[in-house]
Amino acid sequence: MNTNRRTSAEILYNLLFPAIAGAGYTASLFHRKLRQAIAGRSGWRQRWSEAAGRFAARPVWFHVSSVGEFEQARPVIAALARKRPDVPVAVSFSSPSGLRFARRKEALDDRNTIKFIDYLPADFSWNARFCLDRVRPQLVVLVKFDLWPNLIWESRRQGVPVVLIDGTLSPSSHRLSAPGQWFYRSVYASLNKIIAISDSDADRFRSAVPGHPAITVAGDTRFDRVMERKRQARPVGFDVERKGRRIVIAGSTWPRDEEHLLAALAVVMKECPDTIAIIAPHEPEPDRIAALAAWADSNGFSCRRVSDGIPVPPPRVILIDAVGILAEVYRMADIAYVGGSFSTGVHSVIEPAVEGLPVLFGPVHDNSFEALRLIEAEAAFPVRDQTEIRNLLRKLLEDRSAREAAGARARRYVESQLGATEKCVEAIAEYL
Repeated sequence: MNTNRRTSAEILYNLLFPAIAGAGYTASLFHRKLRQAIAGRSGWRQRWSEAAGRFAARPVWFHVSSVGEFEQARPVIAALARKRPDVPVAVSFSSPSGLRFARRKEALDDRNTIKFIDYLPADFSWNARFCLDRVRPQLVVLVKFDLWPNLIWESRRQGVPVVLIDGTLSPSSHRLSAPGQWFYRSVYASLNKIIAISDSDADRFRSAVPGHPAITVAGDTRFDRVMERKRQARPVGFDVERKGRRIVIAGSTWPRDEEHLLAALAVVMKECPDTIAIIAPHEPEPDRIAALAAWADSNGFSCRRVSDGIPVPPPRVILIDAVGILAEVYRMADIAYVGGSFSTGVHSVIEPAVEGLPVLFGPVHDNSFEALRLIEAEAAFPVRDQTEIRNLLRKLLEDRSAREAAGARARRYVESQLGATEKCVEAIAEYL
C-alpha cells in the first residue's frame, strides 16, 4: 500500500470527524462520563510533550479503551517486560474509568516498564501526529476493537507498525455491514497484524479485509490475566462469614439487569433465608448504591456497603461501592450473575468462571465468545426474564451437586484457554 495515498474512506472520515466531535461535546452536556472524558483531556498536549523525557528508549505504545481492555493488555506488557526489559511502555485510554483504574494501580517508577499513562486525544489527524512525534513509538499495539482511524493511518504514514491483539469482530458488528466493510477495510488494511481471539473472529476479519497477509489466532489474554489475579489472591478489605450460607453475586449490573434480577432475588432470598446477595453495579455511583439499598430495605433485608465494613454475622445484602475488586469478590460466591446482558452486551464472564461458579446472564451475550462457549459447556445459563432467573437460582441453590458440577466445567474451560499472552508477545517481538 502506498503509505502517503489517502483512501476515500480516510478523506470522508476527516471531513466528517469535526461534526462527530462537535456532537460529542454537545452530548457531554447531558452525559456525565463524556464530560469527565473531555475535562480529563484538558492539558494533554503538555503531558504528551513531557512524556518524551520519561523514555530511555523508543517505547511500545499500547492503546486501550477502558478497564477490561487494560486488563487484557496487562499480561502482554508484563511478558514483554520479562523478554525485553529495555523497552519502555506508554498506555493511552479512551475512557475515564480505565484511566483512573490504571493510575491507581500502576506506579510509574523504575520498577515498572509502564512510564506514561494518559488519555488519547480526539482523533484528529494532527492530534495523532502530535502524539506520535512526541512519544516516537517503535510499535503501536491496539487491544480488542478500539480502533482510532487517524492514529492507525498516521502511524502507517510514519512507518510505525500497528498490531491488533485480542481482536474481536462479533457476527452482529456494524463493521460487517456494507457501509461498515467499505470504511473499515481501509482501517484493517493499515494494520500490520491482526491477532484474533478465535478462529471465527479471524474468519470475520478475513471477510472484512480480503487478502490481508497477517491475520492469525492467539486466543484471549484475559484468561491469562484472570488466572494471574486469582493466583495473586489480593485481599479486598472484607470477608463474609459463611456458616452454611450460600452467596449469589451480581457483578457489573446495569439498571436494565436489575429490573429483572432484583425481583427474582427478592423471592429466592425470602424462600431461602440462608442466602446472601452481593451486588456490584457497573458504575457504583452514590445514586445507584442508594437505589439498591432502598430495594433491600423495601424487602426487609439488612444491607451494608463494603465501604462501611461488613459485620459478623453478615447482612443479607452487601453492596460493592468500590471499583477494581470484583474479580476477587467472585471467589466468595456460589453462583454469579453477570450484567450488561439485558442492554448492550454481557460483561466479562471469565472472572466468575475461573472461581468455579455457574454463571447466569441475560439474552444479549453474543458479543462474548467465552459466554457462548460456556453455554456449550453447560457451565453458563442465559435467562430471558425474572421468572427464568428465579427458577434457575432456586434450582442451583437447592442442588449443590448440579451447582458444583457446572462450576467445575466453567473452571476447566478457563484453564483450557490459557497461553494467549506468549503468542501475542512472540507476534509483536519481530518489530522490536
